[in-house]
Amino acid sequence: MRHGLIAIASVALLSGCGPHAPNPYPQAAQTRFEASCPRDSEVCTCTWDELTRTLTYEEYEAALERFRETGNMDPRITHARTVCIERHPS
Repeated sequence: MRHGLIAIASVALLSGCGPHAPNPYPQAAQTRFEASCPRDSEVCTCTWDELTRTLTYEEYEAALERFRETGNMDPRITHARTVCIERHPS
């Protein structure tokens, strides 16, 4: 019985360590993203995946708006891109 409880607790803890499911984004957002970062690029595909798992669509749109207004990119977007460049060196 005790080993069963330990196994259940371990699974519960480890399930929180995996990647989050992607947040829902409209297809139009992905189409706009792919206009400047093509789908056939591993870095671009990875970046889109990281962004949708890290930011909600509303956060993503707000980050893009701030970038247009101030020229400052949201650190979460920069981080996602950096992670993907490191994963997929050219």
